[in-house]
Amino acid sequence: MATVENVRLAITASTTKTGYSDLAYSYELHPSELDSAWNREYTVRVDLWGEDLIDDDVLAWGKDEHKVKFDGSGPCEPKKVDRVFEVETKVLDEDLFGDDEVYLTVEASTGLGSDAAGEDPVIGRSNTVIGNF
Repeated sequence: MATVENVRLAITASTTKTGYSDLAYSYELHPSELDSAWNREYTVRVDLWGEDLIDDDVLAWGKDEHKVKFDGSGPCEPKKVDRVFEVETKVLDEDLFGDDEVYLTVEASTGLGSDAAGEDPVIGRSNTVIGNF
């Protein structure tokens, strides 16, 4: 199975919608040789988290679902993906006092379950963005 690597997150105030923030993220989906040879397609979704001392809070599930497909036409190279989605800024306000710590996870799944190619789904975590949202 593929691996999700180099997940990066940046959060900025939306310039088009008052009260919203743009979440720009990027990642690399690195295929196994079988992913490429079998022309595997992955469904990718993003979950938004608030970091806490004991248990992290889920702020939003299943955001920005999209597909990434490998084809056997070339070398087994990672797919580099850059995407943006928006959320209401109040969703990012995950702590009552002080700064908020927000990160996202990128989950890629073939829907086939684990097999000879490896685990399914695979998950990558971004950097943590600290701010007062």
